[in-house]
Amino acid sequence: MISVNEARERILQRIEVLDPLELAVTEAHGCVLAETVTAPEDLPAFPSSAMDGFALRSGDTSAAAQNPVSLTVTGEAAAGRPFAGRVASGEAVRIMTGAAIPEGADAVVAQEEVAVVGSSLAVGRVVKAGDNVRPAGEDVARGEEVLQPGQRLRGMDIGALAALGRSRVLVRPRPRTVVLSTGDELREPGSDLGPGQIRDSNSFTIAGMAREAGSAPVRAGIIPDDPDVLRETFQSYLPQADVFISSGGVSVGDHDHVRDVLSQLGKVEFWKVSVKPGKPLAFGFIEGRPFFGLPGNPVAVAVTFELFVRPALLKMAGRRTLMRPQIDAAFQDDFRQRPGRETYLRVRAWRDAEGWKARLTGRQGSNIVSSVAKANALAVMPGHLSHLRPGDQVRLMLLEPLEGW
Repeated sequence: MISVNEARERILQRIEVLDPLELAVTEAHGCVLAETVTAPEDLPAFPSSAMDGFALRSGDTSAAAQNPVSLTVTGEAAAGRPFAGRVASGEAVRIMTGAAIPEGADAVVAQEEVAVVGSSLAVGRVVKAGDNVRPAGEDVARGEEVLQPGQRLRGMDIGALAALGRSRVLVRPRPRTVVLSTGDELREPGSDLGPGQIRDSNSFTIAGMAREAGSAPVRAGIIPDDPDVLRETFQSYLPQADVFISSGGVSVGDHDHVRDVLSQLGKVEFWKVSVKPGKPLAFGFIEGRPFFGLPGNPVAVAVTFELFVRPALLKMAGRRTLMRPQIDAAFQDDFRQRPGRETYLRVRAWRDAEGWKARLTGRQGSNIVSSVAKANALAVMPGHLSHLRPGDQVRLMLLEPLEGW
């Protein structure tokens, strides 16, 4: 058997980043930027007012330290509706926040600092040039670098692109992930179950986790234990697949046909990984597309996806950080195992005044779906350990942001 780290390193060494694709900015959220974005113009493009008040010539207020200065209000400037004229000496223009500074003016005085009677304005202090004025290019100067390749586009980044006038942007696309489950015993949710039949949860787990990893998953459905159907399914989805992920059929049973079919379509290796749950794992390529064959047990599907598939999908998408954050926590239960394989326990983690703690979410069998549904972290139990006691320190792989983090 190979270790978890060795299996992951082998996979990541062979995974390549997807070629860039130009997308509309509305579709690029969550993708990794593949170009340097610079400002084509100053942002803002014109000097504007930082508050509601009056735009004026600062030199007209030089005598206001001794006596209030009287100016004549000659018009108004609002956001999107600039004042059409020029502010001459002795004049002022009422101005709203965000409005363009009129020609001739070089400062804004707040409306609460002045007295206005009709068109007459009294200013009782010296106003300095630039007061309450947002200069052109205050945010970004023309030619300045705003976004760098390799960063994941967040909502605020999409807004920045829009502010720069960009309607399209070059990004690493979301990996198109084709997901299928294999097994004669499987039925779709909502279907009636016959003797020995179970509902397919694995393809839904994989599709959901792939979407959370920034992928674009497609469920190919349930594939019976028929090598011809399995082969045809892979071939039919080739045009829309960047990666294939299947569950079940990677063992050595009489009805596990994945091995034979894949040997005809590509080059796939079958490994025994020193991990619990999830020892059997297949990885390789079908017509140049990466393929992951995960075990059939539902908990093993979730764990092996986290350990091996998620980092690969993130790398394909151009992400820099591939691994989940990890912390140390005090274990709150008593758990025993047979030494040998690295075990990933489903736990609920939290932090109190004493620090981080973690408790098992229930029974830890590889078929206990509820233990995954309640977990927000995986506790790593090294293979040489046989016993975890309350208070022992364990390493946690966080599956989601935790309250108080």
